[in-house]
Amino acid sequence: MTMQLKKILIFTASIFIILIVVSGCSNNQTLDLNNATVNLTNDEGRLGSIGITSGERAGENVVPIALSYDLSLKNTGKKEIGGMEKANKEKFKYDDGIEIHFEPNETLKEVVEEVMGFNIYNEDENKLGTGKTGYPVLEPNQEGDYTFDFILGALEENPDLALAPSMEQIEKLEKHAMDVILIISVEDEELARFDLSDLE
Repeated sequence: MTMQLKKILIFTASIFIILIVVSGCSNNQTLDLNNATVNLTNDEGRLGSIGITSGERAGENVVPIALSYDLSLKNTGKKEIGGMEKANKEKFKYDDGIEIHFEPNETLKEVVEEVMGFNIYNEDENKLGTGKTGYPVLEPNQEGDYTFDFILGALEENPDLALAPSMEQIEKLEKHAMDVILIISVEDEELARFDLSDLE
């Protein structure tokens, strides 16, 4: 092997190492979870209500009960996170905006399946819906509040919304509701994850 070839190989290896280091630095987590709480909510101001359309109670409203998470995230980096350029009118969101996904641990999965009969954290399985509010974009040093209301049903019999499980079952679900990991992403690229069970 000639001296010139050795120099080329050493130079190439150095560039490769630098690229790995830069890549590693660019993946540093720049989001902090400042606060996370979960409660059972039956507040019409937050959840809205469902109008009964048939039967003796037609015209009345029913307020659901929900498992409600309140989160606060802060962008601790120097770059904007998220975007508002790709509006998705069908899903009422921005496809380039900040997304938060809930990944329950095995215990919570079992409890939610037992109580609800399906996984409320999986959008494809959730039969009752989820209310969400939040920021699609966080500027550097900006904090944003995010809410998620996983509807559990109605507390009283009605023809338009499924009856919620018993309060004993719902409270069991609430007890394990922090056994979940939050995954924050933008356009399917994971930016951060937080284990809420660490906050208890």
